Amino acid sequence: MKNTIKFLTVLVAVFSFTFTSCDDDILDVDFNTTITAKIPVHVDQDQETVNESTILSLDNSDTNKYLNKIKGVEITKLTYKITNFSGDATGTINVDFKADNLILQTEGFVVENAYNNTTIFEVTDIDKLNNMANLLKNNKSVTVGVSGDCVAKENSMDFNVEVTAELKVTANPL
Repeated sequence: MKNTIKFLTVLVAVFSFTFTSCDDDILDVDFNTTITAKIPVHVDQDQETVNESTILSLDNSDTNKYLNKIKGVEITKLTYKITNFSGDATGTINVDFKADNLILQTEGFVVENAYNNTTIFEVTDIDKLNNMANLLKNNKSVTVGVSGDCVAKENSMDFNVEVTAELKVTANPL
């Protein structure tokens, strides 16, 4: 009887180990990566609205081999800033910053001031960041853009809105 109990105990332990070892989650790979995109914006003199966008892709050198095996995306930081400004020194924008149809944040500012001061705008709403992360996970990219009002009275304006997303990605190589 003692031998039977020992045998059953060993058998249960072996089966438990075998089934636990087959769990795909233990093969998950977590890594950090950064993705960026530039939204080119042109505002003509006396133009009243702006609506520009570009693709922010999850596909980069860190994610490429796992792209179809991504199980989770977490946005740890999402920022945007003005780069390569030229034009009306007093020109302003009051825009929604979006990912697909999700409004992430609304900002209004003098564009040249944001450029000269290297102002970094950060999206901090956790729910919106999580929604955007799900879009990235499911679609492997999102369309990021700015839309809203603009004023350029003295001259036209040209600039880029540089978007940077710092991510934690979970993938499974199987």
